[in-house]
Amino acid sequence: MQSNAAGLNTDARESAAFAVQGGATLSVEELESYRLKGWVGSYPLFTPEGVSRACRVRERVAAAFTWPNQLAQAGDPQIFARRPWFKSMHAYVPEYYDAVCHPAVVGRVASILGPDVIAWGLTLIRAVPGNVHRWHVDVEHRHWDGVSVYIGLENITPESSLLVMEGSQNIVDPPQAFGPIADDTGALNAARSRVPGAEIVTVGLQPGQFFLFAGRLWHGSHNTGDQVRVAMIAHYSRPDARIRIPLSFDDPVRWHGWQPPCILVSGRDTAGVNRLVARPHREVQA
Repeated sequence: MQSNAAGLNTDARESAAFAVQGGATLSVEELESYRLKGWVGSYPLFTPEGVSRACRVRERVAAAFTWPNQLAQAGDPQIFARRPWFKSMHAYVPEYYDAVCHPAVVGRVASILGPDVIAWGLTLIRAVPGNVHRWHVDVEHRHWDGVSVYIGLENITPESSLLVMEGSQNIVDPPQAFGPIADDTGALNAARSRVPGAEIVTVGLQPGQFFLFAGRLWHGSHNTGDQVRVAMIAHYSRPDARIRIPLSFDDPVRWHGWQPPCILVSGRDTAGVNRLVARPHREVQA
């Protein structure tokens, strides 16, 4: 199967939502930094109005999706037809579709993955004060290669932003393979047992900015601030990666049979193993 890549909606591109209009690629120096550290950035994407709009949309549509705490009960073969996977927001919300297709993001992702790229996931995550997201590798990227994009939206500070483990993208095992990891020190010690030069870095972002990181890079967060942090996370792979929905996060992983919607954002799809969709006409209703 061959398909042309989706184009960014013209009206959205020219709207006040985006801080940049054109595309960009990674330089040789940026690619080398990504290869060594597992991440690169940051870059502008949303204006303040775009940040506000993305967060308002989330409040309207969040209840329409199936979230991680509901996946254990997702044995129904049609559950994701009625309430889509929480990482499929790009296929059900026009503004989010435009974000994953934006050339400022896609051009940089294609610098890493090559000319043929699909966006298979996008979600918005709220982290309340005190929230801890354990050190991990996204379960999907333990099974297929890809690039993730972290876009800061609201209350992105050094106390709340994502932590990454530089150099850990080359470790075959995820953090959980090293036994219980209680804190950042435990994660660092585990990583350095395989990559002596590993370092924990808090990626500095302003609202509306993004950075790219390798799908297998260890990452986590602990919102030690006093405000709710909101961030958008998008996931990209080559079209020959067969995208699936996990129902659990640790081995052995259980997978659902529903094919999640993907968007061809660059190049062509000659593999035909995923379900490609077009820009939604309207946002999903909760």
